[in-house]
Amino acid sequence: MSPETKEPRDRKPDDDLDWFTITYRSIYVVLAIAVVAAAVFLYVRYGRPTPPAATETEAPKLTTTARFRSIEGSVKVKAVGTFEWVGADRAMVLKRSDLVRTGSASAAEIEFFDGTVVHVRPDSLITIEETSEDPSTKQRRVAWHISSGEVNFQTVRHNVPGSSTEVSTPTVRSTVGENAEAAIRVAESGDSDIRLFRGSSRVETKSGQTLELKSNEALSVSSEGKAAPKVTLPATPVLLSPADDTEITHRDLAQAFTELSWRAVGEAASYHLMLDYSTMFNRPLYDQRGVNATSQQFRGLEEGRYYWRVAAIGRDGAEGSFSVPARFTVTKPAPAAQGVPPPLSLDTLEVRTTILHVKGRTEPGASVVVNGQRIDVQADGSFNEFITLQKLGSQEVVIRSTGINGGVAELRRTVVAAY
Repeated sequence: MSPETKEPRDRKPDDDLDWFTITYRSIYVVLAIAVVAAAVFLYVRYGRPTPPAATETEAPKLTTTARFRSIEGSVKVKAVGTFEWVGADRAMVLKRSDLVRTGSASAAEIEFFDGTVVHVRPDSLITIEETSEDPSTKQRRVAWHISSGEVNFQTVRHNVPGSSTEVSTPTVRSTVGENAEAAIRVAESGDSDIRLFRGSSRVETKSGQTLELKSNEALSVSSEGKAAPKVTLPATPVLLSPADDTEITHRDLAQAFTELSWRAVGEAASYHLMLDYSTMFNRPLYDQRGVNATSQQFRGLEEGRYYWRVAAIGRDGAEGSFSVPARFTVTKPAPAAQGVPPPLSLDTLEVRTTILHVKGRTEPGASVVVNGQRIDVQADGSFNEFITLQKLGSQEVVIRSTGINGGVAELRRTVVAAY
């Protein structure tokens, strides 16, 4: 054997087995890794559940409309695109270009989506001009037009800078600031009056004038659109008596006097006093301008609940803001507590034609009436009387006894009167 083919002396018989074992093991490991990798790939690619696509949660959409907060009397609405006036109700939604009309002795409160509240006085006609929010800037715009009549209103704090509230008449447009309170009236002559009680307002007239109003300032604009000089409004009176939620008791309502009094306002020449059953003051029991005193008496107020308010009138005739209404209630004394009912019994109750014979007994000193007609009661409490029934046929007879301690006993019986 040549040296090239000669086996080494130190090689052991199991070396071939180890070499093949190691070689096959390596192959198995590689194959296993490949299988696992393939399985992972297939799971990731096809087997893993796909998570649901993320969806954006949409914020609830703001309803940019207006609604009635209260309605009294005849209030009509003509919706945009319609020709018919329909009765207003609190379920109605008011939108841009809708018309609202109040009749005589009628009023309504409208609340816009931004919180602005408009009090529409009697005999007024307004148009909802704008009620919207810009989706990108969130700026809100509220506007209405007064064709005739009067409105009082209160604005709120703006949600973002750039929001606006506008009020217009045929001769003037007013951009009102936030947290303002004002009244605007369109007279039959076409003149417009603006009274700003709180806040600020920028006024533009039809003739092109631009003016700024501050708290307690007023402005009149003629039907031609020309503004008169601004005037200062008097302060708001403070109500003294009766205070809010007072109960006043009179024994004789027809003859009793109820006095309303308020604190004097230094710059006031007179006052405007209103008394009504309602906080809307649309159908006042008393509505008087030019009251010179700081109190007023009312005689014979009926039992019930009343509201009253006062505004000061300056020497130039300008009327300031009304006070917050105060409520009082007129009552009669409660009836005395009734005692124990007296005994009452009947021995005879007979009808002959239309003559009723009633005989019985109650306690001594009690009084007895039969169908509202008083009968005599003897000293021992007995009674025996004949009375004439006022109608024929079947009817109820009521016998009532009132004892000396105020207690009342009553018996009811049915009888038939016939000729």
